[in-house]
Amino acid sequence: MNFWGKARISVDSEHALHHVWGYMGFMAETVIFILSGVVMGVRLSQGNSLGHVHELSMKDFGLLFANYGLLHVIRFGCIFIFWPFLRMMGYGMEFRHVVLCSYAGLRGAVGLALALMVIASPKVGDYVKDVILLHVGGVALLTLLINATTTGFVVKKLGLADQTTL
Repeated sequence: MNFWGKARISVDSEHALHHVWGYMGFMAETVIFILSGVVMGVRLSQGNSLGHVHELSMKDFGLLFANYGLLHVIRFGCIFIFWPFLRMMGYGMEFRHVVLCSYAGLRGAVGLALALMVIASPKVGDYVKDVILLHVGGVALLTLLINATTTGFVVKKLGLADQTTL
Protein backbone atom coordinates (compact mmCIF):
# COMPACT_ATOMS: atom_id res chain seq x y z
CA MET A 1 0.00 0.00 0.00
CA ASN A 2 2.82 2.38 0.82
CA PHE A 3 4.51 1.77 -2.54
CA TRP A 4 1.47 2.15 -4.80
CA GLY A 5 -1.08 3.97 -2.65
CA LYS A 6 0.99 6.91 -1.43
CA ALA A 7 1.06 8.52 -4.87
CA ARG A 8 -2.71 8.12 -5.21
CA ILE A 9 -3.61 9.97 -1.99
CA SER A 10 -4.00 13.73 -2.26
CA VAL A 11 -1.93 15.97 -0.01
CA ASP A 12 -5.02 17.10 1.92
CA SER A 13 -6.17 13.52 2.44
CA GLU A 14 -2.69 12.44 3.49
CA HIS A 15 -2.63 15.16 6.14
CA ALA A 16 -6.04 14.12 7.48
CA LEU A 17 -5.07 10.44 7.37
CA HIS A 18 -1.92 11.21 9.34
CA HIS A 19 -4.01 12.87 12.06
CA VAL A 20 -6.49 9.99 12.19
CA TRP A 21 -3.75 7.38 12.58
CA GLY A 22 -1.94 9.56 15.12
CA TYR A 23 -5.10 9.85 17.19
CA MET A 24 -5.73 6.11 16.96
CA GLY A 25 -2.19 5.47 18.19
CA PHE A 26 -2.73 7.88 21.08
CA MET A 27 -5.96 6.12 22.03
CA ALA A 28 -4.30 2.69 21.87
CA GLU A 29 -1.48 3.85 24.16
CA THR A 30 -4.01 5.36 26.55
CA VAL A 31 -5.95 2.09 26.72
CA ILE A 32 -2.71 0.17 27.38
CA PHE A 33 -1.72 2.53 30.21
CA ILE A 34 -5.18 2.40 31.80
CA LEU A 35 -5.44 -1.37 31.48
CA SER A 36 -1.94 -1.84 32.90
CA GLY A 37 -2.75 0.39 35.85
CA VAL A 38 -5.96 -1.48 36.58
CA VAL A 39 -4.27 -4.90 36.34
CA MET A 40 -1.39 -3.76 38.57
CA GLY A 41 -3.77 -2.27 41.11
CA VAL A 42 -5.90 -5.41 41.24
CA ARG A 43 -2.89 -7.72 41.54
CA LEU A 44 -1.32 -5.64 44.31
CA SER A 45 -4.46 -4.91 46.33
CA GLN A 46 -6.32 -8.21 45.98
CA GLY A 47 -3.49 -10.68 45.53
CA ASN A 48 -4.68 -13.13 48.14
CA SER A 49 -8.25 -13.16 46.85
CA LEU A 50 -6.92 -14.01 43.39
CA GLY A 51 -5.32 -17.13 44.79
CA HIS A 52 -1.68 -16.09 45.10
CA VAL A 53 0.47 -14.64 47.81
CA HIS A 54 2.63 -11.62 47.05
CA GLU A 55 6.24 -12.58 47.33
CA LEU A 56 7.66 -9.20 46.29
CA SER A 57 10.25 -7.93 48.72
CA MET A 58 12.20 -4.72 49.20
CA LYS A 59 14.97 -6.38 47.19
CA ASP A 60 12.63 -6.47 44.17
CA PHE A 61 11.99 -2.74 44.54
CA GLY A 62 15.72 -2.08 44.88
CA LEU A 63 16.33 -4.09 41.72
CA LEU A 64 13.74 -1.90 39.99
CA PHE A 65 15.90 1.18 40.58
CA ALA A 66 19.02 -0.71 39.51
CA ASN A 67 17.16 -1.80 36.37
CA TYR A 68 16.13 1.81 35.69
CA GLY A 69 19.77 2.95 35.89
CA LEU A 70 21.04 0.02 33.86
CA LEU A 71 18.54 0.77 31.09
CA HIS A 72 20.01 4.27 30.80
CA VAL A 73 23.52 2.85 30.54
CA ILE A 74 22.45 0.32 27.90
CA ARG A 75 20.64 2.94 25.83
CA PHE A 76 23.64 5.27 26.03
CA GLY A 77 25.96 2.43 24.99
CA CYS A 78 23.83 1.50 21.99
CA ILE A 79 23.56 5.08 20.77
CA PHE A 80 27.27 5.66 21.43
CA ILE A 81 28.22 2.57 19.39
CA PHE A 82 26.22 3.84 16.40
CA TRP A 83 27.26 7.47 16.91
CA PRO A 84 29.80 7.49 14.03
CA PHE A 85 27.04 6.45 11.63
CA LEU A 86 24.59 8.92 13.14
CA ARG A 87 27.15 11.73 12.70
CA MET A 88 27.37 11.01 8.98
CA MET A 89 23.60 10.95 8.47
CA GLY A 90 21.23 13.92 8.38
CA TYR A 91 22.44 17.03 10.16
CA GLY A 92 25.15 15.23 12.09
CA MET A 93 25.07 14.28 15.74
CA GLU A 94 27.27 15.68 18.47
CA PHE A 95 28.07 13.99 21.78
CA ARG A 96 25.56 16.18 23.62
CA HIS A 97 22.86 14.85 21.28
CA VAL A 98 23.89 11.31 22.24
CA VAL A 99 23.50 12.22 25.92
CA LEU A 100 20.08 13.78 25.31
CA CYS A 101 18.80 10.85 23.24
CA SER A 102 19.91 8.34 25.83
CA TYR A 103 18.34 10.35 28.67
CA ALA A 104 15.11 11.52 27.08
CA GLY A 105 13.91 8.22 25.65
CA LEU A 106 10.72 7.18 27.41
CA ARG A 107 9.73 3.57 27.91
CA GLY A 108 6.11 2.65 28.19
CA ALA A 109 3.32 1.40 25.98
CA VAL A 110 5.08 -1.40 24.11
CA GLY A 111 6.66 -2.82 27.26
CA LEU A 112 3.38 -2.57 29.14
CA ALA A 113 1.53 -4.34 26.31
CA LEU A 114 4.09 -7.16 26.45
CA ALA A 115 3.77 -7.32 30.24
CA LEU A 116 -0.01 -7.65 29.88
CA MET A 117 0.56 -10.56 27.52
CA VAL A 118 2.72 -12.25 30.14
CA ILE A 119 0.03 -11.67 32.79
CA ALA A 120 -2.54 -13.38 30.57
CA SER A 121 -0.38 -16.50 30.16
CA PRO A 122 -1.29 -19.40 32.45
CA LYS A 123 2.19 -20.89 31.93
CA VAL A 124 3.93 -18.10 33.88
CA GLY A 125 4.12 -18.25 37.67
CA ASP A 126 2.51 -15.60 39.87
CA TYR A 127 5.81 -14.34 41.29
CA VAL A 128 7.26 -13.88 37.78
CA LYS A 129 4.10 -12.04 36.71
CA ASP A 130 4.37 -9.72 39.71
CA VAL A 131 8.07 -9.04 39.10
CA ILE A 132 7.48 -8.31 35.41
CA LEU A 133 4.63 -5.94 36.26
CA LEU A 134 6.76 -4.26 38.91
CA HIS A 135 9.74 -3.72 36.62
CA VAL A 136 7.93 -2.77 33.43
CA GLY A 137 5.39 -0.57 35.18
CA GLY A 138 8.00 0.86 37.53
CA VAL A 139 10.42 1.76 34.75
CA ALA A 140 7.59 3.35 32.74
CA LEU A 141 6.53 5.33 35.82
CA LEU A 142 10.09 6.41 36.67
CA THR A 143 10.78 7.59 33.12
CA LEU A 144 7.55 9.59 33.14
CA LEU A 145 8.20 11.09 36.57
CA ILE A 146 11.94 11.68 36.28
CA ASN A 147 13.03 11.78 32.64
CA ALA A 148 9.97 13.48 31.18
CA THR A 149 9.91 16.22 33.79
CA THR A 150 13.65 16.96 33.75
CA THR A 151 14.41 16.71 30.03
CA GLY A 152 13.92 20.47 29.58
CA PHE A 153 16.57 21.12 32.23
CA VAL A 154 18.95 18.67 30.50
CA VAL A 155 18.34 20.37 27.15
CA LYS A 156 19.27 23.75 28.67
CA LYS A 157 22.34 22.34 30.46
CA LEU A 158 23.60 20.74 27.23
CA GLY A 159 23.20 24.05 25.41
CA LEU A 160 20.63 22.68 22.97
CA ALA A 161 17.83 25.10 23.90
CA ASP A 162 19.13 27.93 21.67
CA GLN A 163 19.56 25.81 18.54
CA THR A 164 17.20 26.37 15.65
CA THR A 165 15.90 23.75 13.28
CA LEU A 166 16.15 24.05 9.52
